[in-house]
Amino acid sequence: MAIDLSPFTDNTARLPSIPRVMTKIVELARSGDVDIQSLAKLIASDPALTAKTLQFANSPMYANEQKIETLRRAIVLLGLDTTVNLALSFSLTSSLKEQTQSGLHYPLLWRRSLLAAAAARELGRSLKERALEELFLAGLLQDIGMIAIDRLHPDFYTDLRSDQVFHERVREYEIERMGGDHAEAGAWLSKHWGLAARTTLAIATSHRPNTFAQTDVDGQFVRCVCLSGIAADYLILGEPADARKQLYLKAQRVLGINPSKVDDLITFLHEQIPEMESLFDVKLTESASQSDLLEQANETLAELNLQNLKRSRGQAKKAPKIDHEKRHDPVTGVFSREFMNGFLADSFNLAARAGRVLSVLLIEIKNIKTLRKVLGDQSDTFLAAQAKEIQSKLRAGDMICRYNDNTFLVLLHDTLEEDAQVIGQRLLEASAALAAQSRKGPVFTETALGLATHGDNVDFNSSDEWIDEANGALH
Repeated sequence: MAIDLSPFTDNTARLPSIPRVMTKIVELARSGDVDIQSLAKLIASDPALTAKTLQFANSPMYANEQKIETLRRAIVLLGLDTTVNLALSFSLTSSLKEQTQSGLHYPLLWRRSLLAAAAARELGRSLKERALEELFLAGLLQDIGMIAIDRLHPDFYTDLRSDQVFHERVREYEIERMGGDHAEAGAWLSKHWGLAARTTLAIATSHRPNTFAQTDVDGQFVRCVCLSGIAADYLILGEPADARKQLYLKAQRVLGINPSKVDDLITFLHEQIPEMESLFDVKLTESASQSDLLEQANETLAELNLQNLKRSRGQAKKAPKIDHEKRHDPVTGVFSREFMNGFLADSFNLAARAGRVLSVLLIEIKNIKTLRKVLGDQSDTFLAAQAKEIQSKLRAGDMICRYNDNTFLVLLHDTLEEDAQVIGQRLLEASAALAAQSRKGPVFTETALGLATHGDNVDFNSSDEWIDEANGALH
């Protein structure tokens, strides 16, 4: 995975820039000659930055009994490194405003960034990391590459529409179109600005936690940033119950922390929202526009998946084009095997690349020969009714196809094996409860379930191996 950085290097004037006072602060920090007097002088040249620094020093985060009224005392309380990183955080948040003609949803971007920043800092504190405000800054800037991409191509994110709510889908979209993601663009921009090497590294690996072991130098630091974005996504998506288990799993994998610590983190983030909104003048509670965005996303997720993958496959000259009629099974109306074969391979490859969990269910009607014998010409009508009943029990974004004459395949995005098993049993019960009327009375299906999950306890090498596992579970 490698993004073409030449558009960034050739168009630096169009990219986000650091305010002049912050450029001087960064240069001072890099020189190694930073002291309280010189730093205070630079911050004092920007009244808004001065006010924010004092506001932060007096915030509940530091629980100071006496009011801090001078910039010098604030820097003494916070420390030099902390003040530099906070100044960068305040300055960048206020200067990188929304573009008027843009497909990027800026309120959602900043909501994720600030929630992630708070999460990264708290994770670092719980794991005894020392550079907490540098973690805050790295968490805040992990998606800065999206702004860089948006500044160069204002219509780039337009096609995503409500899909921007799902951050991993944003990344998949970027990889499909650019060959790389916003983390790479953000790391380049961070280096261009002259930010600390560790901050740049954390931005670059914000979606790749396994780049460094937790015990490596800076390994825990970059993993805190990785998990911070995942925690922010959980809050943005409305804290769905099935996603809580996946958050627990990822927290254990990335940082080795247990569910109780994850619960503490989520509680902390809720408590921090009012203070963060005050400090950064950004709305972190769900706005009407974000609520509408999430609702639209849930309603159209399956269709957006199809559009994204269709667009991705359309870029490959050798990819076969499937007619609209062939996309659907003529008997049941659900997706066809011909269409789903390509879709499964694309979905598996994207999930493997993005480190996401993907489950597949196979629902086999074992007594299909008996049903055809008893029902005759009505057997196809009964199969269509079965497909409709199963489809009605699926979640937004889940997909069903007729895999062969007597088997339905169901694709479940971001679903752990345990949760897929529950869904599978629910679908079997729905299938078994649906009766067809024959001359001899009601006829019911006899079904079997096959399940395979990639990215939970097992990582498969290919989509074929993944589907073979589900087939094997049927027998």
